Amino acid sequence: MKLSLKSTLIGTGASLLASTAMAQNLTLQSAFPFSLEVIDTSIHRFVEDVATATNGELTFTPYDAGSFSPPFEILENVGNGSLDAGWSAASYWAGQIPAAALFQSIPFGPDVPKYLSWLYGGGGLELWEALYAPHNVVPIPCGSMISEAGGWFTEEITSVEDLNGMSMRISGLGGEVISRLGVSPVSIPAGETFLGLDTGRIGAAELSFPTIDTSAGFFEVAKHYYFPGWHQPGSLNELLVNADVWAGLAESQRLAVRNACSDLSIRMFAHDMQAQSAALEEFRSAGVTVERFPEEVLAALQLATEEVLEEAAQRDNDFADVIESYQNFSERYDEYRELTDF
Repeated sequence: MKLSLKSTLIGTGASLLASTAMAQNLTLQSAFPFSLEVIDTSIHRFVEDVATATNGELTFTPYDAGSFSPPFEILENVGNGSLDAGWSAASYWAGQIPAAALFQSIPFGPDVPKYLSWLYGGGGLELWEALYAPHNVVPIPCGSMISEAGGWFTEEITSVEDLNGMSMRISGLGGEVISRLGVSPVSIPAGETFLGLDTGRIGAAELSFPTIDTSAGFFEVAKHYYFPGWHQPGSLNELLVNADVWAGLAESQRLAVRNACSDLSIRMFAHDMQAQSAALEEFRSAGVTVERFPEEVLAALQLATEEVLEEAAQRDNDFADVIESYQNFSERYDEYRELTDF
């Protein structure tokens, strides 16, 4: 994007004008494999909710990761119309849109309630829409992820020095941050991560929180499971819709899509917060050590995060606009939360 987000926000809404639409079925490909139970359940719930809300006038046909498009090319293929829609994570596009990473997670940043508050009450969503507009894509927050684990490691981590020289499956800003501590971040699809750990291609991997990690089977090949998920204290999935397809939907259909996504975000958060204990016990029974990172490591990661965010804002105007918006919102949000905390 050549222009700053601040200069393009005004024009963004023009491409999203309503028009009366006939009943239609849209292709929807996930970037994440359906073998991860929470992914399979979530995307199919969204599909069912939209169909119900529109009395079948708008339907989505969900496809597993890789069915038509490689996961890291979904944004491009939604934008050019090869796919009507995609379900993905914004950090996948950080290589071409640096600020996109801020709409999946921010290291040492917001949990899910704070994230949604910024998007819907602090101007974050408008910035997100403007960021994707040049790619002919409309992004919609669609599903939430509670704080992740810090990752699976094949070796114990007792100090910052233990990270030096390691390869780790981690993407987005988290990958850039941990690289400052000597780790080589590797971007590989979720479905290939088990093999990477098993063959030694990588020595560590982050995917999500315990119940998702159970489905991935990482506990069979890595026996050290660290917390907290400093890189993703809370994160969001995104529904990507081709902008021309979106403009062709009736207003009631667009509302049904947005409402189904909002409902999914709330339900995922409510369910997942109380569902992790059983998975942790399963890991411990399989010989996994569940523990927190040493404070030395967390302190080094937080310092590196501050450096990465500042440098990224200096390099990219859009990144600067987005992180400034979040940080200004965070000050207002945190002041009242601290006053009401007990």
